Amino acid sequence: MIFLKRILIVALFFVGFFACTLFKKNISKPVIIAMPDITAIITVNTTAFNAKYIGNQSNDEVLKQFLIGFDSEAKITKNVTFKNEEEGSDFIVKIKSITITESSKVEKISDEKSPYNGQEVVLNMVACAAEIEIINTKNKTKKLSSCFNTKSRCEKLKNNRDIGDLISGGNKDHTTYRSKLLSDDICIKLSEDVGRRIWVPISRRIAKTQK
Repeated sequence: MIFLKRILIVALFFVGFFACTLFKKNISKPVIIAMPDITAIITVNTTAFNAKYIGNQSNDEVLKQFLIGFDSEAKITKNVTFKNEEEGSDFIVKIKSITITESSKVEKISDEKSPYNGQEVVLNMVACAAEIEIINTKNKTKKLSSCFNTKSRCEKLKNNRDIGDLISGGNKDHTTYRSKLLSDDICIKLSEDVGRRIWVPISRRIAKTQK
């Protein structure tokens, strides 16, 4: 059973990792896309009771990681060429905004066997959202609908045994609960994921114009 669970986890990881490649739309004819301005409005918001993650990276790092994710997906797409100058391009792509948000939610432990039963735990969630605008250079007054993507990760409440429990022999009944924190660099990890994933709606918008 444990072996089967491990296989399932690995399979889900690879499906999620390659989801953008699987669902992006093929570009049937050669197009040139200009990205003359790689700056973006970076907005950082928090409604968390105690923010833990949003101050760990600078806005420049968030944008840099977003572009790394974007390039990894967009620049390997067949029939697509990128350039810096607008002249001679078919489409202009502009990063309108990238927003990082940290919030909190309260989760109650519901386990009658646990001494923590009924206690409320505050868990933090981090989300990254991005908007990209596409302009058809043949008619700059006519903009294609903007593309959006978002991804989030949340701390989790766990009752599994950690290394300390395995060494001491504790928590065999799984009644001790802990918060599983997010990685310190979760903001830039999410930014990279969103940068990669947002190419899916962009490719679909461009492909639609070729019909």
